[in-house]
Amino acid sequence: MDPLYENGEFEMFMKRLLLVTLGLATLVTFALAQTAQARTNREPLNAQLVSLSSLNLGGDCCTPQPVCCPKPCVIYRHHGPKLCCGCCQPPVQTVLKVKNPCTGCETDVTVCVPACCTGEPKECCGSGIFGRELVTYEWCCGYKVKVAFKHSGDLIVSTWGR
Repeated sequence: MDPLYENGEFEMFMKRLLLVTLGLATLVTFALAQTAQARTNREPLNAQLVSLSSLNLGGDCCTPQPVCCPKPCVIYRHHGPKLCCGCCQPPVQTVLKVKNPCTGCETDVTVCVPACCTGEPKECCGSGIFGRELVTYEWCCGYKVKVAFKHSGDLIVSTWGR
């Protein structure tokens, strides 16, 4: 008979291996559940509390309270050369109404657009490299404004010339 089977060492080894495997599987499952919850739950905590407190459970005829939209901090960054139109006319100040895709809150973002950029910009939404939601505005003259929504609720406004 094999010496491993006589002392019960093989059975003890298999039990330890099974316990380690179960422990690792539990950790991986927990990490995946945390990641899935973080991806689906992008609404800020205070907005969740407001929406839960606005439920009408008492039977009275009160209307639900609107979601509170805190004023974000706006960080401006310009990339590339300044865009100049023909004889370098002064830029035109424009206010963009930017809607946060996660919370639905609207924010006014003031940008200076070159005078030759007329008309409405083309708007495009998507996700950025760090998982931030992005809204890009591009005018036919080549001027581009990209608004990134940080996870803290703040905005990064990046502008590009041609």
